[in-house]
Amino acid sequence: MGYKFEFTWVLRLPVDELPQEPPQSPGNHLLWKRTHGNIILGFTKEGGRMYPVGMPVLIVTNQEETVGIGRILRCEIHALPNGKQTTVVEFSVVRMFDPDEGPVISKVFKEMYGYLPEGL
Repeated sequence: MGYKFEFTWVLRLPVDELPQEPPQSPGNHLLWKRTHGNIILGFTKEGGRMYPVGMPVLIVTNQEETVGIGRILRCEIHALPNGKQTTVVEFSVVRMFDPDEGPVISKVFKEMYGYLPEGL
C-alpha cells in the first residue's frame, strides 16, 4: 500500500510550442500570470506527478522537441470529485534554446532515454 506518483524532471507541455503572448480565450492548456515582473506559465496534467520545485528542468513540447529550460515554481497534486488526480504545475522560462540548439538537445535526450514517455 502507498501513494503512487511519478517524479519527473522533464516539463512536457500539452502544446506544440510555447505561445508568444498570453492566450485570449478560456480553455487553453497553458495559463499565464505575471508575478514580480516575470511571466509565469502554468498548466494542469491528469495524474499525480511531482516536479522538483526550485530546480531547472527541460521544457519539451508534445511533439517531443526540447525547446528550453524552465524553473519549477509550484507543483500541487489535487484530488478531483470524480476520484482522479490532477497536477498543477507553475514554472517560469529561464531560457529558450536557439534554433540550432534545440534539435541537438532533443536528439541527445532521445538517445539517452530512448523516447519521451507519453506521461511526461
